[in-house]
Order: sequence, then structure tokens, then C-alpha cells
Amino acid sequence: MSRSQINPRPQTTPPAPNSIHSADSSVPPAPLNTPAIKSFTLLTFASFGMAILISLLPAVGHDQLWCLYVAQRILHGTKLYGPELLESNPPLIMAMLTLPAALASLLHLPITLLFKAGVLLTEAVVALLSLRILLLLHPALTPAKRWSLAFAFISIFLILPARDLGQRDHLLALLCLPYILSATLTTRANKTTPIPTPKVGNTAGAPPFSTVSSSNRVGYPAKPDRLPSPATDTTTAPPPQPPTPNQNDPTNLSFNLKTTIGILAGLGICLKPHHALIPIAIETFLLLKNRTLRQLLRPTILSLIATGIAFLIAIRLITPAYLTEIVPLLRDVYWAVGHLTFTQLIAESLQLHILATVTLILYLTLRRPTTPNRPAELLILAGAASTLAYYLQGTGWYYQQIPALSFFSAALWLLLIELADRGQISTPQWTPKAALALSMLALALTAYFSGYTFAHPLSFPSGLSNTPDPTFFTNLPSGTPVAILSTFVDDTVPPITTHHLLMAQRTNNLWVLPAILRNQDPQGHPPPHLIPPDRLAELDRLQHTWMVEDLNRWRPTLILVLRCEDPTVQCQVLEDRHDNLLAWFQRDPAFRTTFSHYQYLRRSGPYDAYTLR
Repeated sequence: MSRSQINPRPQTTPPAPNSIHSADSSVPPAPLNTPAIKSFTLLTFASFGMAILISLLPAVGHDQLWCLYVAQRILHGTKLYGPELLESNPPLIMAMLTLPAALASLLHLPITLLFKAGVLLTEAVVALLSLRILLLLHPALTPAKRWSLAFAFISIFLILPARDLGQRDHLLALLCLPYILSATLTTRANKTTPIPTPKVGNTAGAPPFSTVSSSNRVGYPAKPDRLPSPATDTTTAPPPQPPTPNQNDPTNLSFNLKTTIGILAGLGICLKPHHALIPIAIETFLLLKNRTLRQLLRPTILSLIATGIAFLIAIRLITPAYLTEIVPLLRDVYWAVGHLTFTQLIAESLQLHILATVTLILYLTLRRPTTPNRPAELLILAGAASTLAYYLQGTGWYYQQIPALSFFSAALWLLLIELADRGQISTPQWTPKAALALSMLALALTAYFSGYTFAHPLSFPSGLSNTPDPTFFTNLPSGTPVAILSTFVDDTVPPITTHHLLMAQRTNNLWVLPAILRNQDPQGHPPPHLIPPDRLAELDRLQHTWMVEDLNRWRPTLILVLRCEDPTVQCQVLEDRHDNLLAWFQRDPAFRTTFSHYQYLRRSGPYDAYTLR
């Protein structure tokens, strides 16, 4: 009896993942997709060059400058919510920035340099952590896809923020990213249906982030000259295997790593408490998806909750005035700052809503009932939660859109990779040359519009406003106390920090005053919130008292007053009305007495200047 009669069923060995289906076992593995690798490598370095030009070289934004200024004052013993500093934000960001402030004092380096270095370090840690999670979800990410993810990460988290690099909203998006990605592991760990392995040579049903690559397909094997028919194909796929621990078991992340991810997300949310909506939305989704409460006992979510509780306890013990004084104050006056209607908020964030729409449409197009949960799914959910947080703040400011923009952009990029996988989109040989040309054009345009000049490569425009007139501060020695009565943070913080002056005020702008003015004299738009008369009188007294105490404490050499009463001047959050700020303060006899020691100097732009006699 022959061997074939003993065993009539042919024995075949499944081909290796990176091999091309062929009868000839000597066919070498398919080469890497070198055009895609070269293209995304070029784009990655170009995007980092653009980030240098618009995010790293320009001056730090005014909000970040204020937080750095406050951190330095704290190191010198100033109480955060005491009589010398009245900050509206939660204390965490200032506490975190005491580290670069201390290093700046120790090393005699600019605090802004150390601040940006710290942001870059945070970006690197988050990028590596996020890649680790993606490799657990898709263990065989091809080099082309890794370079494409690097390009996307730099574009989203370094270019998109621009001068808002290091804003609390930007840091929030960074710190929450690993948590959002790791939540996908939770959904996959609860999957009991194994993911079948597609036959080599028929990639129509292959999952995204395929484990194979070739020279002309992004993440897919090259098509053979002739696809074998079902009747003649004797190569059988291996039987379905249960999910391997490397792919679907969240325990591949160590306990310490899971805890770290939760702490990072907790810190991010403590920076911007509105975005507690992110974990609420994601955990609710997971609860409905997995139908088990055990997910809430994950080390990640437990450490996230513990971080939030520790933050509240620290506030209660270290800075109780934030809860007892600042929060009630914000409840009474913040509505005048965040006063935009829903329609106005959408008009101020068209790019966000267009991005969200495109991402959602692509997600619904690619969605299949048998497709396992993808990171893009939870990123879209996080983007929706951050959009709602943007609505709640009511200001329409760009930097408050950064978390939603970041999450939607990341989701869109992952969906585009999936689309390229499913469509087996080819990468032509000329693509690297096109990427090089595009990179050079993008860098040239970025340099031109950012104001960078190759004639003086070591100098860079500050990026800060020239209002108030810089000549006001030209001859003032370092450390000179200066008061700037304005509703613009852009006008108060930058000149103080860039000229190394002392801010002779407890607040960085008159953020309490608009709510008082709108209730006392409801000209322009009617106030959406009416302050009770007793509380209004108390707020009026507080604002006058603070200003008098500040002027008496620091005796500023120079006082600048924004002329909101001028019809040609529009004051922030008071654009629809024209109030005489100086006249309002002079209603108080104590202020008039203090201000009598000052004489009018001159007018420049929208400011009047007064100097100490």
C-alpha cells in the first residue's frame, strides 16, 4: 500500500504571514512597503520641522505665561488664593509648574525653555505608551504604519496646538490619550468569539492593521498572478484559534502600567474638570457593551478615581479658599465670560464640527457587525464628550476645542489606515518624491507665514501682541510694579513677563467686573443671569476693595487703563457696550484717594497711562 493510500488527505503547512501564496516554497518573503515607509518618514520629519516653527520657537502663550508667573510667585512664598494672588483656575496646573520654576531658579535658565522641554518630554512618554497599547491591539504594525502614526501624532499634538502648546486643554488631551486607547483592550478582553484568520491569497475579509506587507500594498500581501479558485485551492487556513494573550488579554499591560495610565488621565481631568465627561462616557459605553460591573474595578479606572479624590482632598487641606471663595465667585460671574449661545459656539468652531462629521461618516461607513471594537470608536466617543465640555464653557475660544480636535483627528487617522487596508490602496513608486516636494513646500510656507526669517535664523518674532504700546515699559527697571486695568489677558500678562516686571494686581485681568457691569447697567445684550441685589453689592465692594488694596500694597510706578468707553475700542467680553472703567473705580472714595497720587502721562493705542507722582 502506497503512502498516499494510507493518508489520502494532503498535508499542507500554512504559509508564513509575510509570504506570498505560491506553490513554490522557495519564493522569498515580500519586501517591505518601502515607498510608504520613505513617504511617511519624510512627512514625519517635515511635520516636526513645522512644529518647531509654529509651536516651539514662538513665545509661550499668555495663559501659560500667567501660570508660570504664578508658579514663580508661589516659590517665593505668595499664597495662591490669598490677598496677593486671586486665581480662577484649579490649583493643579500651578503646582505642576513649580517644578520648571524651581529648575529655572536653580539652573539659571529661562523658565519658558524648561516649560517647553517638559511638554516635549510629556509628548514623548505619551507617544511611547500609546504605541505600546496599539501594539497590543495590533501586534504586527508594519513600519509604514508606525511612521504614519508618528506623523499623525506630531501633527495632532504639536502642530495643532501651535501657541497653545502646554495649555491645560492640550495637556489634558495628551494625558487622557493612553486611557482612551487602553479602554479598547477592555472591550476585546470580554470578546468570546475568536477572530478568524483569513486565507492567504484572499484578503477581502482581512482585519485592519494586517500583519503582512509588500512593496505595492499598504499592509497587505501582493496579489498573485492568478488567484486560486475555491475548487482548486488545496491550501487550507488553520482552524480558528482563541484569542492569544498577546492580542486580546489586557493583562499584557502590567499592573503598574495600568495604574500609571489611570493616574495620567486623572491628572489631565483635574486640570480641566469639565472633561470628567470623557471617562463617564467611555465607562458607560463599556458597561453597556460588556454588561459587567467588573470593568469598574480595573486598576486604570480605580487609579483615575483615586487621583481625582486625592486632588479634592489636597484642595481641601492645602488651598481650601478655592472651594469656599473661588468656586462661589465663579458661579456668580463666569457666565459673563462664557456668554456665547449654542449657535455662536458652533460658529466659532466650524472646523471642529466639520472634522467630527467627516470622522463619524467614515466610521459608520467602515463599521461592520463582525469587526472587533477599534480604538477609533472610543476616540470618537471621547471627542464627543470633549465637544460637550467645550459647549459647557461657553467662550468659543480655540484652545478649549483642542481636546475634541485631537481625539477626532486621531480617530480619523486610524480610520483612514483601516480604509487603506480594506481597499488595498497601492503606494506608487513616485510617492516619496511627492512627499519630499510637499514637505519642502509646507516648511517654506510655515516659515513665511510664521514670520521666521532665514536671514536671522536665531531670532524669532515673539508672537505676542504689541498692545499695550511696548514703549510704555522701555525705561522701567526689572521688577518694577505695574498695574494694567483691562479685560484682556493678552494685554496684561505678556508685557509683565517679557519685561520682567511685577504685576501689581491680584488677578491677571478684570474677570469679575463684566458680570457686575452687566447687572448694574444692562446696556447692550441683556444679562442672561441676574445677580441678587445683596450679592451684587458685595461683588461691587470686593472689586473696589481689591483694587485699592493692590495699589496701596505695590504702589505701581505705572498704571495703564483700557479705554472701553472709546467707540473705537472693543473690550473683551464687553464688545457690545462701552464702559468707562476708570470712572467706575472712581465711584469709590478710597480708590479716588489712592489714585490721586497718579498723574496722566499719555495715550497710545487703546490705553491711557498714569505714573506715580
